[in-house]
Amino acid sequence: MKKIFAIITFITLSILSSFSALADDEIRFTLSAEEPENNTAEVVLVCDRNPGISEGEFNILYNSSIISLSGYDFAIDGFSTEEFADEGRMNVKFSKSDNDLSAGGKICSLMFDIKNSDEKLAGVTIEFASLKDSDGNELSRLVESCEISIPEGIEENSDESSDSKSDINEDNAKSETDKEAESENTDSEADEAISNSVEGESDIAGTVLLIIGGIMIVVGLSVLFLNFKAKNKK
Repeated sequence: MKKIFAIITFITLSILSSFSALADDEIRFTLSAEEPENNTAEVVLVCDRNPGISEGEFNILYNSSIISLSGYDFAIDGFSTEEFADEGRMNVKFSKSDNDLSAGGKICSLMFDIKNSDEKLAGVTIEFASLKDSDGNELSRLVESCEISIPEGIEENSDESSDSKSDINEDNAKSETDKEAESENTDSEADEAISNSVEGESDIAGTVLLIIGGIMIVVGLSVLFLNFKAKNKK
């Protein structure tokens, strides 16, 4: 009986170790869409469980016949972008020479103008080309896409779309001096975002550990009971 209990304990601990390693190493990128307002919808890209990114490249894909990208704002420095509006694609590259990106939380927000369409949903997805650590190793990642709900009666407003895009592009064309002045605030916001983004993951991990712990207790009590019963028969 003791050998059986020891084997069960070893297997359980191995499962817990594997679960912890997976949770620490796998990076999750999540896209979430807000409810559209004034024919515009915001999509937020969030990164969780980040062990450290030194280099990366990915595409943000969307259906350009339903929605159009009107602007974007990155919450963390080190990203460069190139938009391919006709293809419904925005190419994003990350490279930071001074230190790795190890913060979690909000990476960027994307603004989409909704076009006149009979479609009910417009998907926004991420396609990774590479994601590496400081040693050049490819990092494991999990990607969650999202869909923008298209309200009824949407009318295309191309003038507002181009004006909005122009305004945001002017904001993105800030001088290097302005960016340096804002970098300290960006770092503090990123650090604050870590606790918010990882909190949900901690709750899930805690629940799983409680369930496994309960199973171990039940199995242990069962083994002790059977062992006690066998001794009494002797």
